[in-house]
Amino acid sequence: MRGYTFRFSVKGRILTITSTDEDRGWGAYFYLRAYLPTEVIPYFTSTVYNYWGLLREIAPEDVTEVIFHPSVHTIQEYAFNGCKSLVRVTIPDTITRIDHRAFFECDSLRFIRLSTNLECIGRMAFHGCALLQAVFLPPTVTHIADMAFGYCTSLRLCILPDPIDYIGGGVVYGCDRLSTTVNNNLSKVCYSTSVTPQMIQECIHTYGIGCTTEVNNQQMMALHILCANPHVTGDCIRAYLQLAPEAAEQQDSGGMTPFEYLCRNDIAFLEDRSFSSFMAWWYGCMPPLIKTGKKRKRG
Repeated sequence: MRGYTFRFSVKGRILTITSTDEDRGWGAYFYLRAYLPTEVIPYFTSTVYNYWGLLREIAPEDVTEVIFHPSVHTIQEYAFNGCKSLVRVTIPDTITRIDHRAFFECDSLRFIRLSTNLECIGRMAFHGCALLQAVFLPPTVTHIADMAFGYCTSLRLCILPDPIDYIGGGVVYGCDRLSTTVNNNLSKVCYSTSVTPQMIQECIHTYGIGCTTEVNNQQMMALHILCANPHVTGDCIRAYLQLAPEAAEQQDSGGMTPFEYLCRNDIAFLEDRSFSSFMAWWYGCMPPLIKTGKKRKRG
């Protein structure tokens, strides 16, 4: 319960909970979770939060990491409302619904990996997430409510599924940098939440790497999009660089290379690093002629 303080004491088999904030008293809702002796109590610190999906469950404001219980199918309304220290969130594929204001004004949130089975995004669910730059919506999404991404002022990529049953008013209101379409086949593949190396190889062989994608008058290569995709694997990037290594040094209109996109987003597959450095892995994905040639200048 955010903003309330309590004292806990145990005598025998009786747990006593006492409010220590007499001015505020008791909140309207209070939940306890009892664990059996055979259960494993989840890891918890003041900034690591285990989310159970309970009605009116609200995470502490200073949470920096969220662990979702496997039983959760809905992120309830206000669950992470105003969690201003939350930087990245990985939503498991068991979750199909994100309710009203679930991540409202999480204004440090830079990276979010949505469930590939997500169906519904509630009203103002991500409103005011000012640092969020890319949202990769799976094709399973059929309902996006009013102002879902309103005033996500840094948002550049959010491609709407086609078809979609319901789109509310002002879904991307105030997102002046945003593109809701991509204009070449390879960019569409690189945006996909189910992208595979085979898809990339077939697309490049058929269409080539194509022209630069225009994102609301800002330029990005398809490789930039791929390196921002939270569902990407190392094999996908390797497949792209093997066929189009010249894309590695291309800059977007903000001067960023695909490598810098990948580093900034800290994609999950990078967590297990068996290579000497990430830079070594990146150049190791390219054909031998590129690796042994003249040192390439990074943007």
